[in-house]
Parts: sequence; structure tokens; C-alpha cells
Amino acid sequence: MKNFMDFTSDKVDVFHLVIDRSGSMDGDRDNVVRGLNDYKTSFENFPEKGSIAVAISRFNSSIEFGPFTSIDDMDLHYSTGGGTALYYAITMGAEHLHEYINEIIQTKSIVPKATFIVFSDGHPEGEDYPRDKAVEAINQLNMAGITTVFVAFGGAIESKFGDSMGFESTRDVHNRGDLEHFLGVELSKSCKEQSRSLKGLGANFFSKAVKENSSSGYSGATQQVLEDDSWIDDI
Repeated sequence: MKNFMDFTSDKVDVFHLVIDRSGSMDGDRDNVVRGLNDYKTSFENFPEKGSIAVAISRFNSSIEFGPFTSIDDMDLHYSTGGGTALYYAITMGAEHLHEYINEIIQTKSIVPKATFIVFSDGHPEGEDYPRDKAVEAINQLNMAGITTVFVAFGGAIESKFGDSMGFESTRDVHNRGDLEHFLGVELSKSCKEQSRSLKGLGANFFSKAVKENSSSGYSGATQQVLEDDSWIDDI
């Protein structure tokens, strides 16, 4: 696996985006592609860009791992079809992130700040992979100080699914028409805040973006942090 390793500082951030590409996402393909492209271009003048690595993995009935690269080299391809092996994607996606973190530690002697973000528009479908394996994978990421995020697209699944799985931060994007804006603007802002922070934002991951776009849905955990700005002092 060819990974982006030429970081411009010792303060490294790693983002693993695990995106649902099951058949039910077919009508959203263009919005997802445009949103990811907007996400990429939003970092053009971002000072910390050279110390960020990102991978986009895509899942349906299985998972296609994306390589960790610079933001400039992000692979934006996206096609749809198949079921929703969500538990398997969570478990294997977490392992993919762990492997890359270990690679950075071994080759650069740097411990990166990492974020694991899963996007889905539906509950697990057509899979028999055990739920408890996925729950344990999220728990291990949380214990390692990695920020875990779950984003629910549409109306077939809600952020409370992510809450029940143990994700630290969860979001609802009920209106599929908001996908492009969410990926290209809100997600971008949250990832930038994460990279500026000295420690992982955890449940506060979406706080600033939600404040600036109050029309989008968010979980109870996010509501609590909106009422307490003290976390900003830690950035």
C-alpha cells in the first residue's frame, strides 16, 4: 500500500472516511462526488494541509479500502450497488486506520491525531457479521484517543444508531439534498478544527460547524457541547 508520508510537521492528522455506496445511495451519487470534490478544494489554502493524510474507503456488501494520501491526491471515484455490510465496514475500516497509525509511528516516530468517520444511509442489510465486533472496534478506537464519528444520511437510519454503537460524535443529515453542502462545507470545517486542535475533539467534532449551520440535525451529545464553549480553550 502506497501511503502519503512526507508530512510537513510533526503534528500529523489522519482522517479515515468510510462511505456507504450501497444501492440505496444511487440517487445521491452526484451529490457525494461534488461534496467530496468541494471537501478537497476547500483545503487548497489551509496552512496545515501538508500534515494531513486522508483515506476514503467505500462499502456495500464488502469494503474497498482507499489508500492514505495527501488531500491533493484524494481519489474521488464513487459508484453504487449492493447491500449494506455496515458492521463489517466499521470493523475492517477501524483496522485499516490502526494499521496506518502504526505505520506512521514505526517510520516517523510520530503519534498522529486520528479521526474515524462512517457515513451510512441505512441499517446493516444482507450481512451476518456480528454487531458486537463492530462495537468493540469502536470502543478500541475511543480508548486509543481516536475521534469516532457516525453520520446518518436520509431517513432510513438516524444518529441514534451511531450513539448505540459507541461513536463519540453523531450527526443526522435528513435531507439528501444537503449532502453536497455537508461534505464540502460542514465536514470540511470540522476536519479543519480537528487538525488545529492539540487533542481530539471527540463529542465536540461538529460543534463549530453546527453553530454556523443550525438548520442541520445533530445528536444530544452535540447539543450539550453547544451550550459549553470551554472546549475551545483547549485548541
